Amino acid sequence: MKTPGKKISLPTILRHTFMALTIAFGFLAVLQLSSYLGISSDGPFIRGWVTTASEPGPEQVPPASSGEQMKLYEFGDRKLVMVEFSNLSALMQIRYLGYIFFQLIPWLLGVYILYQMFVIFRDMDRGKIFPQENVRRIRRMATAVLLFPISNYVSGTFLWNIVLTQRGQSSSMPLSPLFLEPVLQAGFIALILFSLAEVFRYGSQLQQEQDLTI
Repeated sequence: MKTPGKKISLPTILRHTFMALTIAFGFLAVLQLSSYLGISSDGPFIRGWVTTASEPGPEQVPPASSGEQMKLYEFGDRKLVMVEFSNLSALMQIRYLGYIFFQLIPWLLGVYILYQMFVIFRDMDRGKIFPQENVRRIRRMATAVLLFPISNYVSGTFLWNIVLTQRGQSSSMPLSPLFLEPVLQAGFIALILFSLAEVFRYGSQLQQEQDLTI
């Protein structure tokens, strides 16, 4: 008589699928992050996009300062800024370190969200569908999503002020209407997550009531 094999549950499939997608996403994220900051044969560099509604033009190369070489490429309302440094000490300035810090925040938020999702899938695989902790995890994820456009805007502000400082102009950052698009997208996703958190909260209450009656 054959013993029936153990069936793989749907939560198990979801958890392993999520882990595989997370590994693939992490590999692509590292490649993308390396294009924003790193060290080449010529020295350290930072790159990034700024979104403004002024100064159209095909390409601008501001005068180089000590230890820095900047190139600015314009694509309509978006500008690609490339700053190369002759040595690491030239990079150790508040404006550059501030840009790097806020540029890294979205990546850290992404890792945080993926970890929260992994724990939720792990609980589902263990049969814990509606623990109260999952409600808090989903709310944290929604809050992290709202921080994405804010950190991107702050890093863009640092980068644009770097460009203006290089030109000898005063610091400013005109707010482009294009900035509203990621804000609306983040708000929409956060709204869905907060709604999902309420569903989990209601499910947790029902589960607790059922456990008490049993």
